[in-house]
Amino acid sequence: MNFRILSLLAVMASPLLMSAAEGDLPGSKDPLGLKRYEGTRITFFEEKAFEAYTLPLGKMTQPIARGSQGVYEKKLELEGKVTRVSYVSTDPNRTAMEVALNYKAELASKGWEILWEGSENELSLGNGRLFTHRYDNRPLGTFSLSYLGSQYIAAKKGSTHLSLYIVSYATGSTPPGLKATKGAPIIALDVIESEVMEEKMVVVKAEEMASQLIDQGGVNLYGFYFDTGSATLKAESGPTLDEVEKLLKADASLRLLVVGHTDVVGGFEDNIDLSKRRAAAVVAALTDRVPAAAARLTPCGVGFQCPIASNSSAEGRAKNRRVALVRVEK
Repeated sequence: MNFRILSLLAVMASPLLMSAAEGDLPGSKDPLGLKRYEGTRITFFEEKAFEAYTLPLGKMTQPIARGSQGVYEKKLELEGKVTRVSYVSTDPNRTAMEVALNYKAELASKGWEILWEGSENELSLGNGRLFTHRYDNRPLGTFSLSYLGSQYIAAKKGSTHLSLYIVSYATGSTPPGLKATKGAPIIALDVIESEVMEEKMVVVKAEEMASQLIDQGGVNLYGFYFDTGSATLKAESGPTLDEVEKLLKADASLRLLVVGHTDVVGGFEDNIDLSKRRAAAVVAALTDRVPAAAARLTPCGVGFQCPIASNSSAEGRAKNRRVALVRVEK
């Protein structure tokens, strides 16, 4: 066994602490009960009940601009409860890589799936300098000048996602209250719990759909469920599929556009593509149920071009994420 392997095993054996450290920010805690690295304390803690979050799964190709979280080779656009935590160490003998290896072992032991990981130039140009700007807004300037040795891990467990960023503290002037040591690891841990919003829209009955199609020319449906960024219909969509099936069988001459709509989270082209794929998934599911209706259903997607509520709130975005049936006149 060579020295490199021995060193790696030693790193993996380095302890993580379960309990909070003395000096933690009052009211803060380790999210989801995840262990932390030995000798670190919490200097920033924030919980948002529902918020949009961009999870990088590839290199940052363009820096963060106003109103943007950056452009990446691959990413996930998430929404849900977001918890952000900053940990600071005072031990300059520990490295960001060592901390990352320990976290990987902890995540594996808890059943997390690693979606992507990278370091320095794999994260962005300039040894990861652009990537660290994701964390510029952390209080006390913890990450504003620190990027060398950067390590990043994105992971998933069920509907919960995790973003872990680790660098060595680089600034020469330590802000009051931070008590960081130059060269010691600092950690940004974000947890995104993506759940279906509590206030779900009611299932529209076939009779009501028919009435709205006649009176208004279309009907908005919120009973087609997809995971964030996915075009795979979830099992919970069954009741709404049942009602549209009844609608199609009740009127053999009815022709419909099936129109996918999204909110503004993510890029324009990405949302156009996603809305088209979701509409196609609905048409495919309906065609399986009513094969004779295949020629009467046309899928299309318009992304976020036709909002019916403000995209500035979670509630508004939920209303904008929908599939509409539009009557095609003979």
